[in-house]
Amino acid sequence: MVVSEESRLVDFDAEAALAAAREVDRDAVHICVEYTESEFHTLYADEATMALYDDRAAMESHFEEVHSYVHIDFTETDLFGELFRAAGDVRSFVTVMEHATVLRVLVGSQGLFFSTDPEADVTALVTAVEDAID
Repeated sequence: MVVSEESRLVDFDAEAALAAAREVDRDAVHICVEYTESEFHTLYADEATMALYDDRAAMESHFEEVHSYVHIDFTETDLFGELFRAAGDVRSFVTVMEHATVLRVLVGSQGLFFSTDPEADVTALVTAVEDAID
């Protein structure tokens, strides 16, 4: 089973951003979740992701746990913006782990969360997503 739903939460074109990321590397993108500080909505979860959970409710419960830490994205945005004033706006965060890379692209107080293969070209993914959003 694959989850594939329309965007309903953010003000930018999240569906175009997901499509752009999947054009860069269709097989590397496993999850795409749109989020705000108070809500999240799963746009896409591939079969490999769904296989990690007993059912959709279990997946969403785990995503809710992850979302409970989303304030860190917005706190870090403020922190890095203050510490590195000459560097410009904070646009995304990348976390590289042993078995996955997590990419969070921010647009003000909204964002997209992607889980990708660890060897995915995150620079190309960020560029494609940002181009689709702009």
